[in-house]
Amino acid sequence: MMATAATDRDDTRLLPPDIRPALVRAGQPWLAPLRARLAAMQEQHRLPHGILIHGQPGAGQADIGLWLAGRLLCRRVSGSPCGECADCRLYSAGTHPDFRWVSVIPDKKEIGIDQLRALSEALTLRSYRGGAKVALIEPAEAMNIKSFNALLKTLEEPPEETYLLLATSRSDRLPRTIASRCMRLCVPLPAAADAAEWLRQAGVGAGADGLLRLANGAPFLAVDYAAAGLGDLDAEMDEALAHACAGRLDLVGLAKAWADKAPGARLYWLESWLARGLKEAGLSGELVNNNRLPWLRGSGRDTKIRAGYRLLDELREARRLQGGALNTQLMFERLLVSLAAFLRGAPD
Repeated sequence: MMATAATDRDDTRLLPPDIRPALVRAGQPWLAPLRARLAAMQEQHRLPHGILIHGQPGAGQADIGLWLAGRLLCRRVSGSPCGECADCRLYSAGTHPDFRWVSVIPDKKEIGIDQLRALSEALTLRSYRGGAKVALIEPAEAMNIKSFNALLKTLEEPPEETYLLLATSRSDRLPRTIASRCMRLCVPLPAAADAAEWLRQAGVGAGADGLLRLANGAPFLAVDYAAAGLGDLDAEMDEALAHACAGRLDLVGLAKAWADKAPGARLYWLESWLARGLKEAGLSGELVNNNRLPWLRGSGRDTKIRAGYRLLDELREARRLQGGALNTQLMFERLLVSLAAFLRGAPD
């Protein structure tokens, strides 16, 4: 989810996204144990003030965060937000005065310190509705170091009945000082058959299995990929590899195209493709004529495999850094140079 607008009160107060679709996604059967655990903790007054909701991209961290926020604001004791009380109606409409959604402001790349200062100030005030005060920060890894420091003060001395929910798919980017003060909550993925069935019900027909594989089993991300027109990504990436083998890559043009459209999906595709090839190469000693591994033909098999593992390390590091301050197009240009050299069998 990304920020869509700011209110006229200040440019740090963002309007929350449409909450109703998120509540539907959070209500899926494979998330029922997680919802039950959170509801039980709340009813037993064991829910901590800081909760780090993490998981694989597309697992539904923000959706669970929005569900939990609704549960905390709801005045009726039930397993899920009732959707009928005044607080639930305000929340569904995106106008609940005790809920704050903190994300990246349009035209910005980070969650800035001004946003966290405004949040801290708002949380020190008494509840408008006389209940809980809840803030959802997502993606939490988009905060900069100054924002983290501002958040730390609130985590260390949280006001009464105040809950900070941090949703992230990159918990490795959060400082230990933040993570250690939060309960970690991992959002699970469904079984492959359940994910495929959910995709079919969501209207994703042909190519659903490929999209689900590309999304690493995360159905919500697979739906986003389908909406982005990535159903033909396998064929597109295979064509790029063929051009790389033939020395016909437009490095700058292709790097820009990949940086502009689904860079994370392309990095994951390349990493998965190379990891499968290296695994297959390690399982057999006679693969020089294997059409699935054209880069292994000819002499110097061991040298080529070592080069493959170096490229795999580059891809994994790029995935780790992607989405931060790194220039994505330059990253792809460097990777494509390495990829082209690898596929053409350039020496060490």
